Amino acid sequence: MISTTPIRSHDAAGGQLETANNSVNDAFSSVYYAEQNGGDVTTLVEKLNTAVSLIQKATAENATDPTSATADLSNATTIAQMVSLNSTLVSTNGSMARQLRLYGALGTVAATLGIAALVYLRGDRAYRRLWLYVYRNHVVENNDE
Repeated sequence: MISTTPIRSHDAAGGQLETANNSVNDAFSSVYYAEQNGGDVTTLVEKLNTAVSLIQKATAENATDPTSATADLSNATTIAQMVSLNSTLVSTNGSMARQLRLYGALGTVAATLGIAALVYLRGDRAYRRLWLYVYRNHVVENNDE
């Protein structure tokens, strides 16, 4: 589950916390758009969850260890930015896969209609030839007795 609500802090890392939150929100929007385009966003969501966990960890440890909190916020921002960059590629791949499935379905429909039209137009001729080939040596006998 991704939490997009901003986390408030009143310490010196507040500006960095806001940057991290904005990065995560932007990444979430990018991942959502990629998913809407048919992309597989599973790994992106996992990374985004990691970034959210780092932000929550930084908020919890900000009062006791500001240096570690700053490092966690920096890592969360980096992860969120990488998710945003990768979501563009995932979105493009999803769109391409969707188009390929559409073209495959259209090709199947066209082939089916073509075969149906050929059977309709030429089927009787092929049936008569096949019948004549199978029964070419058949002799009809007269049973008038």
